[in-house]
Amino acid sequence: MWETGTSGERADRRPDRLGDPIMSLALTCAGSTKLITVSGEIDMSNAHLLTELVACACDSSAPVVAVDLSAVRFFSAHGVSALLQAQHIAVTAGAAFILRDPAPCVTYLLATSGALGDFRLNRGDGHPPRPRSTAVELATPLRADPLTSG
Repeated sequence: MWETGTSGERADRRPDRLGDPIMSLALTCAGSTKLITVSGEIDMSNAHLLTELVACACDSSAPVVAVDLSAVRFFSAHGVSALLQAQHIAVTAGAAFILRDPAPCVTYLLATSGALGDFRLNRGDGHPPRPRSTAVELATPLRADPLTSG
């Protein structure tokens, strides 16, 4: 298992428990699929490690590389870039690239960045993904502008 980061207090997010890694990666084989399980946070300090692990998984001619993102609790734009790069690496190596059960924070950022449609998604049980709302809901309903409405 690969782990990255340090623990302790950080100004931008809540403190981690002492000793907990910021991100953990695990690579397992499930039949002909290489499964990468990601937990924790994907940010600028560690997103490249995900891309590097996908490259390692593709070195062994895996027909499918699946990335389980169900345990991701923070996801940044660097994560979007890493997933796009990882997909390119897998496709270039001749492997299918699947995002498995992405956490809501991952789905939201992929949708708002316009990249969600670039990926094949799958739930962990092999079924197509459940629809998730990615729209931002307004706290108050929109009202007609009194200056322009009749």
